[in-house]
Order: sequence, then C-alpha cells, then structure tokens
Amino acid sequence: MKYLYKIALVCTALLPTILFAKISVQQPVIFTAQKGEPTAIFMQLRNDSEQEVNLAIVQSKDKARLELHGTQNGKMIEVTGIPIPPQSTTELKRGGLHIMVFDTEKDLTIGDEYPIHLFFDNGEIIEVNAKVISP
Repeated sequence: MKYLYKIALVCTALLPTILFAKISVQQPVIFTAQKGEPTAIFMQLRNDSEQEVNLAIVQSKDKARLELHGTQNGKMIEVTGIPIPPQSTTELKRGGLHIMVFDTEKDLTIGDEYPIHLFFDNGEIIEVNAKVISP
C-alpha cells in the first residue's frame, strides 16, 4: 500500500509538468561555422496544445547573438516571434523561418552540439542541443 501511495504522490507532483508541456522539438541542427562567422539553426516545433504558442526568445550557454528570422520578398528579416499553430508543426528551414547565430566564440564543427534554450510565450522553456551538420 505504501508503494502505491508513493507512486500516486510522484504522479501528482509531475502532473503540472505533464499538463503544461505542450511543445516538442525535433531534429535541431546548426550549420558548421568558423569562430565569429554567422550560421543558422533549423528544427521542427510541435504544438500539441489547443492554442497558438509563439517561440519568443532563443539563447545559448555559448557566447553568441541569436535572432529569430524569416524571409520577406526573398530577403531575410528579423521577426519578433515564430508562431506555432495549435495541433501543428512549424518547420524552421532554409529559405524560411530560422534562428540566426552571430558572433560565435568558437568554431562549430561537424558532430559537435550547440546548446540552446527556447523560450515560448506560454511560459515553457526547452533546452536542446542542436547537432552541427554540413550546410
């Protein structure tokens, strides 16, 4: 009986995390770059909630400037957020929405991982490692 009580207690403690964890990240990748050279991060963002969620801010433990970008009339522009519609996936890809990385403090070589924190307007924060790949 005590064992079942402990399981119920743990499940109750984790319930808020389970209920509010609505965003998932698939295949985060970043292109190789020399120190200080700009590069880009791509991924798929899945929203399993019933309301639109926006990627609002991206930061890294590594020193660099990260910006949310899109394209308009064939030109890259900075955007204030990346919307992820309810029950949908938004793809960050070349020629579309993506995360630009400027002023990296070290070389990014194939096989390395680049740590990022994704901050969403629903309060979720997701930490992922983008795998460094060839452009």
